Amino acid sequence: MRRREFISFLGGVAAAAAGLTATRAQQSARVWRIGYLSSTEGSDEPQAQSRHLVLETALARLGYIEGKNLILERRMLGGQVERSNEAAAELVALRPDLIVAVNTPDVAAAMSMTKTVPIVFVNPADPIGSGFINSLARPLGNATGTTGLTIDLIGKRLEVLQEMVPDLKRIAFVSMEKGLSPSLDRVNQNKFDVATKAAGSLGLTIAWRSLSKSRDVNALFAKVAGEGDQALYVVFDPLTIEVREQIARLAIASKIPTACEIRDYVVSGGLMSYTYDRMSNFERAALFVDKILKGAKPADLPVEQPTKFELVVNRTTAKAIGVAIPPPLLARADEVID
Repeated sequence: MRRREFISFLGGVAAAAAGLTATRAQQSARVWRIGYLSSTEGSDEPQAQSRHLVLETALARLGYIEGKNLILERRMLGGQVERSNEAAAELVALRPDLIVAVNTPDVAAAMSMTKTVPIVFVNPADPIGSGFINSLARPLGNATGTTGLTIDLIGKRLEVLQEMVPDLKRIAFVSMEKGLSPSLDRVNQNKFDVATKAAGSLGLTIAWRSLSKSRDVNALFAKVAGEGDQALYVVFDPLTIEVREQIARLAIASKIPTACEIRDYVVSGGLMSYTYDRMSNFERAALFVDKILKGAKPADLPVEQPTKFELVVNRTTAKAIGVAIPPPLLARADEVID
């Protein structure tokens, strides 16, 4: 290479390096704004706070630190699912770089408000059936993330319940009343259909018992007692999660075993749950956030399904309602609450 050409080449390299340094400086100086929407979590709920910590810690490891280069706009509705659209509209109006939407009604609300702001979802039960994505491999929209296998695990929960209580015949399917969230209505109907089929294969019958918008747990249990239901299958939704302690307390008083969709209910006194590792989903969601903020499109990021599952049993509740947990099942449990 001639001397003049070499000097020119070095000048070009220096200019490119300077441009790259400037770009990196701009990126490091940028403050990202992320919306966070959850209809099931309350801002003062310890278990919800632990999930936030998992997400925020994972984001911090990736370089996104609240108060430094990250603003988190939280909308936690504490069971007021009817406010989901309003809260989603508030977040979109803030012009966030991205929205994290936790459960089915949150994703539905966020997607109804924007087709351009990227959305990372965490725990929707059925993102394809709910119309959020076209397929797990190719979402083809502005939303992607991690999902649960809540519907796929219904049969397993009923099997474990029957193993604990072999003489069961009638089960109540407990979920929020219809009309508060169209997206949840569809999911809960799908869950009930799957539960009906699974119960039938086990020689059981299952009937829908709705929890009213007023959260009248006493009226729910009056219906359960009046119909002769012997156990509860408790659906995870914004209403039941809010009154889970009341449900557990009345179930114990009535000597009724409860199969629950997530661990939170068992910590509050439910008998058992079998589900995926929800904490892991919050951690994985941070990776989606990072990829999208670095330029990836949600449509090109395949949705992830969980690979780790956990059986949680409340031995104190079992003793209180007179259920003798079979030793092999107890040995299989990932967590035993005493």
